[in-house]
Amino acid sequence: MDVDVAVIGAGLSGIAFARFYLDTHPKARLIIFEKDAKIGGVWSEDRIFETFWVQSPLRMTSFADVALRIPQDAPRAHDTFEAKYVTQYLEEYVDNHIYNGESLRSRIRTNTDVKSVEKKGDGWLLHVNATQPWSLYCDKLAVASGITSIPNMPTFPQSPQWKVPILHHRDLGSHEHILNPDSTYKKITVIGGGKSAVDMVYAGLKAGKTVNWIIRSSGEGPGIFMDPAATGRYRHAAEAGATKKASALSPSYFNTLSAPVLSLHQTDSERASLEEKLYAADNRFKAWANYRAREGALPGFRDLEPKASFFWSSGPVGVIQHQDFWDLVSKNVNVYRSDPCGTTSNAIVLEDGREVPSDIVLCGTGWNSSYPFFAPEEASRLGLPHQPDTSTEKEGWGDLMKTADSDILKTFPILGHPPLGAKPIGETSLTPARLYYGIASLSDSSILFLGRARVSNNFRVADAQAIWATAFWDGHISLPSVDEAKRQVAYMNALSRRRYPSRGFDGINFHADLVYYTDKLVSEAGLLSHRKGWWDDPEEPCLASDFRDCAEDYRIKYKD
Repeated sequence: MDVDVAVIGAGLSGIAFARFYLDTHPKARLIIFEKDAKIGGVWSEDRIFETFWVQSPLRMTSFADVALRIPQDAPRAHDTFEAKYVTQYLEEYVDNHIYNGESLRSRIRTNTDVKSVEKKGDGWLLHVNATQPWSLYCDKLAVASGITSIPNMPTFPQSPQWKVPILHHRDLGSHEHILNPDSTYKKITVIGGGKSAVDMVYAGLKAGKTVNWIIRSSGEGPGIFMDPAATGRYRHAAEAGATKKASALSPSYFNTLSAPVLSLHQTDSERASLEEKLYAADNRFKAWANYRAREGALPGFRDLEPKASFFWSSGPVGVIQHQDFWDLVSKNVNVYRSDPCGTTSNAIVLEDGREVPSDIVLCGTGWNSSYPFFAPEEASRLGLPHQPDTSTEKEGWGDLMKTADSDILKTFPILGHPPLGAKPIGETSLTPARLYYGIASLSDSSILFLGRARVSNNFRVADAQAIWATAFWDGHISLPSVDEAKRQVAYMNALSRRRYPSRGFDGINFHADLVYYTDKLVSEAGLLSHRKGWWDDPEEPCLASDFRDCAEDYRIKYKD
């Protein structure tokens, strides 16, 4: 079987790309492979559970062409809502988008795992497992499996008598009976310090369970979480943060900072003023949680106070949607800051000697962002993270990274002083991902990687990357010369590592660049991004609707 385009992954990135590509190439032979039984990635029907809510507000939680709507009587908190409405939206979306007589859904092969991918001629040969193994050739390949496909599970010795089930956050939705008040699972232990752990802690509390919360001392530590409340034109704090004004001080590859802002960064006498501005959110939200003086809090509650910073993204970052969260947790959750080192028959043993009784263990311990279907040699050729060859690494990239790092520290001296204790997350022996804009391989234009870069709103990024990818494959965008492209990628990699010392080691973390990254992608495709007047634009948030006319604009601009 041959197709024009194959897409790996039917989450946000895969769906957004397939829709925009077919909007502009309705007769294309396009197929999508999804290894899970349901579409949607983190929003899959099999992954959501009752207390799982979205973090972004409604106006930022949909694709550009179709707004997500929720019932008037649905519970809301500062324009956030239950995740089930995103699931319903995506299910309807793939049914309602029809091209050349075929819906998006009819092009998706669920329960189909891509086992290996190999270069063949100018295209790609995919070997997949479904009810039986088969192979497919495609001219172009969009890898959209993202960074939330492969669970990262903690490992610790387990006694022969240990029979307690251990599940990852991705599996809780399909095992939601665990949370039934009358289930046999009375003592729930959650491992992890990020938003997925927060969601499972809250779910356990609302189900009347005894909840223990282990945050490993060897990991990133507890996350820093914002209050979603906002004022003025903003319905949610994330909207206020997703503006050009809010991003104005942030070191960025995608935005040229103004002279006054550069002066703040480069003048020693302005350093205190700069840091006050950059760390204001950290201090405000730590005070909101009141870790040290909350009335009635259990002794372990203060161990949730994060060292993480919003500016540095030096740990998990998220939103607390439920106003009763901190009171419930402070008075009812046993918090442990230690690493598991073993078990008894029904308890986790920690390195500090304490035992944590458990009927079930739920892990909010992140993801492995690798692509196991590529052979190591192919991963290296494409510029994916890989074990470096020391000699060729220094010749090809070492000097570029060194020069870039020196330039970055001259421009942004504050990046030479990251938070104490910030630890790189992931495999630190690997090279960074050497992908142009976090998307394109420098060695092969027939393959693109979507949803791999870390940015703060996945819906908007999925739309913007889909537009750029389509324009790139249509020949309307060209990469610079090899030498210039390598220089730019080295700078992006080095800035990612300096800007985000924990989560930027893979070289393509653009977390604070939502506005400028997505604007850059769309403008390179020859289209407009923000659809606001020049006066309002700096303070207007990035909304899904900003890109709603882009498919029509693209067809008009590049009509045959």
